[in-house]
Amino acid sequence: MVLVNQFKFFFNCFFLIIALSQFVTYLRVGFLFTYIAPLAFVLTITMMKEAWDDFQRYRRDKDVNEKVYQRLTTNGEFENILSERIKVGNIIKVNQNERIPADLVLLYTTEHESANVFLRTDQLDGETDWKLRKSIDFTQNYYHANQQLTNLLESYIIAEPPNNLIYNFKGK
Repeated sequence: MVLVNQFKFFFNCFFLIIALSQFVTYLRVGFLFTYIAPLAFVLTITMMKEAWDDFQRYRRDKDVNEKVYQRLTTNGEFENILSERIKVGNIIKVNQNERIPADLVLLYTTEHESANVFLRTDQLDGETDWKLRKSIDFTQNYYHANQQLTNLLESYIIAEPPNNLIYNFKGK
């Protein structure tokens, strides 16, 4: 796949065509090595860079997947869970200055009056500024009145299928 992507670049494709033309006897200008070696060198360096990037991505993913978060259990207590074990329907407690481990719906925040939080979406869109998000009014008020979320474990959310529109969400 890396090679296919490399030949989408004009110069790599150009040098490949020139190198392949040297296999035709009446088009041959010099030694075949002088045409293939530079192309092979550039492709080798590029593949090594891609392999290094993949290895770095693997290490970052492993670190993120081994991070511990807290999940609400049916008895109303929080248990520790690795982020790789988070499933759809889990209620996860996210503390201040903690990375959000997955696509989450904000049910409750400690900001009782405004029910707002500020978060960074740099892993999604590359922007490092803070974005304002508001919790769901019903669950915010429910928790504030009852001091528990365990009854919400029987609830469900109807949401649109996954898409690349990170600023729009339609659900109920």
